[in-house]
Amino acid sequence: MYPRLAPVYCALFLIMGAGMSASFASKAYLASQILDWETGSAQILSSGVKPASDKQDGCYEPIATYSYKVHGQHFTGQGVRASDSCLSRSESEQFQAAFKKGDTVAVYYDPGYPSEAVLEPWKLSFNDWVQGIAGLLITGIALLMGFEVLRKQR
Repeated sequence: MYPRLAPVYCALFLIMGAGMSASFASKAYLASQILDWETGSAQILSSGVKPASDKQDGCYEPIATYSYKVHGQHFTGQGVRASDSCLSRSESEQFQAAFKKGDTVAVYYDPGYPSEAVLEPWKLSFNDWVQGIAGLLITGIALLMGFEVLRKQR
C-alpha cells in the first residue's frame, strides 16, 4: 500500500526532473545555434575565471575580453559560451591555459549581428551534462513510480 501523498511525490519529482532536463535542452539548443555562425580570429585582451558567487563552491565562471575584426569593422567581445557555465577546477585550468592574454584564437560571430560572438561555441560544462542526465533519470523514475501508483489504485 502506498501513502496517500505518493501521487504528490510523483508529480514533484516529475516537475523537478522535467525542469532539469528542459534547462539542459535550452543550453544545448543555444549552443547548437552558434554552429551556424561565421569563424574569425580574435586576440585575447584579458581572460581568467572567477568564483561563481551564486553557486556552490568549486564552481568557476569563465571570463574573457577579446578583439576581432569583421569586414573591416573592429569589435570587442566578452562572450565565452552560449550560456552561463559552471566550470570545475580542472575545466577552469584548461580554459585559462587555452585563452591567455595576447593569444590569437578562433572566435565565432553571428553574421547578422557581428557584435555577438563567443569563443567556445559548443562547450557545455561537465555540470551541465550531469544536470541533463540527472534530469532524465529523475523524470524516468517519477514516471515509473507514477505508473506503479496508478496500477495499485485500481
